[in-house]
Amino acid sequence: MAKKAKHLLSKRSIPLLCVLPFAAFGLLFLLKTAYMRLIAPYLPPCVIRTLTGYRCPSCGMTHSVNALFRGDLLTALRENALIPAAVLLLILRYAELWTEALGRPRHLFPRGTRFWLCVLPAARLYTVLRNIL
Repeated sequence: MAKKAKHLLSKRSIPLLCVLPFAAFGLLFLLKTAYMRLIAPYLPPCVIRTLTGYRCPSCGMTHSVNALFRGDLLTALRENALIPAAVLLLILRYAELWTEALGRPRHLFPRGTRFWLCVLPAARLYTVLRNIL
């Protein structure tokens, strides 16, 4: 008989899981601040938007991240919905880590190929629709 699969996380991981979101938020805040002060002023404007007048898939990402740091979800969604969607997926993965640490693992984070095959065309459709509307 095969041995039962050992969980990667245990109850000893709970303090680490408690600190993880605060450490991640702090690190992201420092990176965002450094980016805005040291790099962003020297970046050229988006070539696609300059030439065509249409926003590319990455247009608005910096504004979306800044809005999320301010807690303004609606502005973040308006600027670029891909960033809040990525944050939601990270939250789901974090919740999975908690369920595993508590000994009751659940799959909340989508792993199937079908999901990702739907997400990619949806992201492309979003890019087209945000330029039309």
